[in-house]
Amino acid sequence: MRFVILLIFVAAAVASVPIRDGCTEDSSIVANVEESDPIQVRHGIIGETLPCYAVSVTQSENEIRGYILGATLPAIQEFERRQALESRLSATPAPVSEKKNPAASASTGPPFEPWAGTDIKGKQMRIGGGDAKVTLIAFWSSESVAGRRAAEILMKTESEFRAKGVQAYGLVDAPSLVRLNYRMDDMGLDYPQALDRQGLAARYNANPNQGTTLVIDASNHIVVASSNPAEIRAAVAKLLN
Repeated sequence: MRFVILLIFVAAAVASVPIRDGCTEDSSIVANVEESDPIQVRHGIIGETLPCYAVSVTQSENEIRGYILGATLPAIQEFERRQALESRLSATPAPVSEKKNPAASASTGPPFEPWAGTDIKGKQMRIGGGDAKVTLIAFWSSESVAGRRAAEILMKTESEFRAKGVQAYGLVDAPSLVRLNYRMDDMGLDYPQALDRQGLAARYNANPNQGTTLVIDASNHIVVASSNPAEIRAAVAKLLN
């Protein structure tokens, strides 16, 4: 009887997999999922020691987003199977008459609707529909340490790839323009910023308190939505290559 109970306990332990807030083994665990949970694999990432997957899962009517290390879950194995199939199909040469824009073929997410308004200095600001090869949009909160940190780190990524056609923008959740300017005094951001008055963060399921950044390709499709600097940089490098 004890042996049977032990087997049940071990099986349950194996079936439970942690969702983390990053792609390293020392990242914090935000939730645990079972094989039977409705897991949606958004995309794969190169982890430090194990393959890493950005996922979302609904538990008790709440959506949880994070990262799973390793490919033990059936949902991740099915994702890899589909990716392998798509890779084989895309490897087949297309007729000359059906050539497509290489940047457009990288699109994996929903389109970003071009936005126009004024920045925090009163100047005209437009996001999308331009000549940028990659557009980065940081949704961040002036009252969140993590959000401000994400906006600062994104500046480094944009600066690194700017000459290759990368443009960054910030859409900020702030109680007032005065408060935002106070927070920005020590941040030194060198890319355009505007208040998110239209609630675009909610429309694109971004979290300003975590500093969610959208990575958008040349065809104006969202390729990655993440607050992980390594994931954002990897997505930019992949699009440019």
